[in-house]
Amino acid sequence: MICSLSFHANYACRHSGACCTAGWAIPVEARLLPLLGVKVLVPDDQGACGHFDRKSRLCVVQREYGEEMLPGSCYQFPRRALLDDRGTFITLSNFCPTAATLLCESEAALAIVASPPAFPEGRVYEGLDARGQWPPLVRPGLLFDFESYGRWEAFIVSTLAGDAPVANQLAQIANAAERLRRWTPAGGAFAEWVIRTLDTATADPTALQLYRAIRTTDTYDALRRFVLVPPQPRERVLATFGAPSTPGRALSSSPLHDWNGEARAVRRYLASKAFASWSAYESRGVRTLVAELLVAEVVLRAECERASEAAGRPIDRALMIEAIRQSDLLLVHLIDRPQMIEWLGQIEAR
Repeated sequence: MICSLSFHANYACRHSGACCTAGWAIPVEARLLPLLGVKVLVPDDQGACGHFDRKSRLCVVQREYGEEMLPGSCYQFPRRALLDDRGTFITLSNFCPTAATLLCESEAALAIVASPPAFPEGRVYEGLDARGQWPPLVRPGLLFDFESYGRWEAFIVSTLAGDAPVANQLAQIANAAERLRRWTPAGGAFAEWVIRTLDTATADPTALQLYRAIRTTDTYDALRRFVLVPPQPRERVLATFGAPSTPGRALSSSPLHDWNGEARAVRRYLASKAFASWSAYESRGVRTLVAELLVAEVVLRAECERASEAAGRPIDRALMIEAIRQSDLLLVHLIDRPQMIEWLGQIEAR
């Protein structure tokens, strides 16, 4: 079984060239050495791959030899897969302009869908392979069963599919996480506890108090410590992610409290973080996943503010798309995930 989010279900490359000009060095598998002649495709001074045709905005290798002859990194991008004993779950890196645009423009109602046309069964998907592993943790010492974890994942997506303010939706998710963690054998069968908890979860703002330390703009600077880049270009890379204008400010005082009409895109962005989440298997409980959602909101808010200030106008759809792309450039492609998850995971012990 393959599943994706509804707005990704019909993804198809629109040849923006963003991935081919991102300045990434691409490793080449041994089977492709006779064709490509090098072990690493090194970008030019403008960040473009030598096989990128700027005029047609196409990859020459793919055009001439087919998609199957691409290096693995190129073949998979922007797909990010989670494989476990339930099936294959695919989300996209929103650094891809097409993926980011789908968050804003797709009219599909937010939901998890099976057998999406964009991700056929016959294709090879790489990512986090958790097949044969135990299910994710609810808290240290307590495991989900796979069916209950699927309910939790679907609950987050369905909550974000609503029209309530984003802050209320996050409060509802955080409240449900705390109630899941309270299970003991005295509460009856865990599977039934999960159903009751998720069916009755409400938006309790007090549940977010546990995360107050990461719900400020200081979190953005903390994340910059985990950026993986060589020493020389490090400052240049980090300059792209400058410090927020008011360090330490709580999110509640942000002028972007309503996202200026683009809240639907924000909800979908957060859903793309919760669905097919690697954090489920990398962390020690549901608090870490909630913390990752809150951090993603912090980063997106900071990028929206920066985009708005640079353009000299309130956030609009075009600026939101670029803010989403920049957020995933940091959170998906530049961050050392083990360090970030370890940092976020400290919340499990509180």
